[in-house]
Amino acid sequence: MKVNESAFPDLLAHWWLPESPKHRVPGRLTWDPDRGGDLQLMGELRESVILDNRLAGGSVQEQRVRSSTSGRRYPVILGSHTNSAGYEEAFTLLNSLSLNSAGFRGLKEFPEHVSVGALLHGAWYAASDVVQADRAMFALTHLSDWVNLSGVRTDYPQLSGKRDAPSIVITAHDLPAFRTTHDDATIELRQQLAPVGDQARHSNRVDETWELAIEIEPMAELERFSDIAFDIRALVTIGVGKTADIVHAVLQHPEIHERALSGTPMPGLRGDITYLNRWAHQGSDISPVNGYDLFFDLDQFGGAPALRRWLTTAATYRTELRRVMATRYTESMYLEDRIMNTSAALERFDKVRRPDAPKVLRDGKWQAPSFVNRMVACVEYAGPGFTDVISEEASLWAKRVKSARNQLAHHDDPFRITGRVGDHVLVEQLYWLFVMCLFRECEAPSATFESIRRHGQIRWLAEQAHDHRDCER
Repeated sequence: MKVNESAFPDLLAHWWLPESPKHRVPGRLTWDPDRGGDLQLMGELRESVILDNRLAGGSVQEQRVRSSTSGRRYPVILGSHTNSAGYEEAFTLLNSLSLNSAGFRGLKEFPEHVSVGALLHGAWYAASDVVQADRAMFALTHLSDWVNLSGVRTDYPQLSGKRDAPSIVITAHDLPAFRTTHDDATIELRQQLAPVGDQARHSNRVDETWELAIEIEPMAELERFSDIAFDIRALVTIGVGKTADIVHAVLQHPEIHERALSGTPMPGLRGDITYLNRWAHQGSDISPVNGYDLFFDLDQFGGAPALRRWLTTAATYRTELRRVMATRYTESMYLEDRIMNTSAALERFDKVRRPDAPKVLRDGKWQAPSFVNRMVACVEYAGPGFTDVISEEASLWAKRVKSARNQLAHHDDPFRITGRVGDHVLVEQLYWLFVMCLFRECEAPSATFESIRRHGQIRWLAEQAHDHRDCER
């Protein structure tokens, strides 16, 4: 799923700060999904303060008061745009930064250039910490591939010998949503059917997608919705083996309604608040996922009940999960950084899972578990599905991981000489160890682990590990 760039705003509007509603500045806002928003103003958002500077000779010199570094940051900017139909559209810009780094000099007003972190189209919020809603819908690439269910069927009656029958018949059926709960949130993966084409002349089809819908009553802050979406995004990315991007998000508020042609609100219809953000780590591969590419699908993962358990586990290990998933989302990340990130996340995972882990006998003394001890514990927790991937004793593999981590952390030889430690096989082993540990933690069914084990990439990884061990013997 790819959102057409024409859907992103490129408009002229008046802009102001919530604390200065009468000081409105005209300017142009554009949005790029990778770089975020760009606001080119014809003036300054903050009114300049001019003071009289009395000189020694008695003369008076006017002087602008320069703003502080913190003054370059704008938590909220509000905007008003009149559309082609003559209706006012509301904009709220979040986490913005003035790019006029040297500040404004002189007495005249200067054009200001602002970088925008996030954008809400359809409502005004006075402060970033009061951005609330009770519903949110997220469109994710590859979510439909991972759900792996379709209500659209295509038949060719004439091929069955029915000469007077239609040549092609497309039937679209509604499928039930996958519904679960997490704390005070209700989460649904739900099907969307949309007719596409002119529907009357030469082009007709039905597009089917699945979206993530979240409802929290009575209200919740934006971060609560985003956290759930990020955790589902991580699960889909693991399942399909490609980055599942958030390409579109919509919020709904009980006080925001659609309007009739006359401009009057229609209380029965919610109005959409489009939410644009620089979603971190956009993937470059948006091609469809074939069935054999899937590591596992929603059914193999256990359906809606497993989603609930996953969200609970992801919330417990959110920092670790995001650190590891960044190694998958970011294609340009160095191999060495992938090793360090995932190793650190695995060590912390075991510390959180076993806060009272028993001491181990080392160098004749009972001591807290070492890095190697914790890695071995993770391997044992992941189970036999992972031991096939490393093709050696857990303790020996853990010591190799420790050696690589230490060389990277301390810039030791041979990393100092060769500039390289570890390889792609080690990176993948660490990643799948973390994934399988999380899946054990959320009680994923055996079908999940079996599907992963049968995947061609996992079989290749096991073969590579086996070959590496043979070469070292």
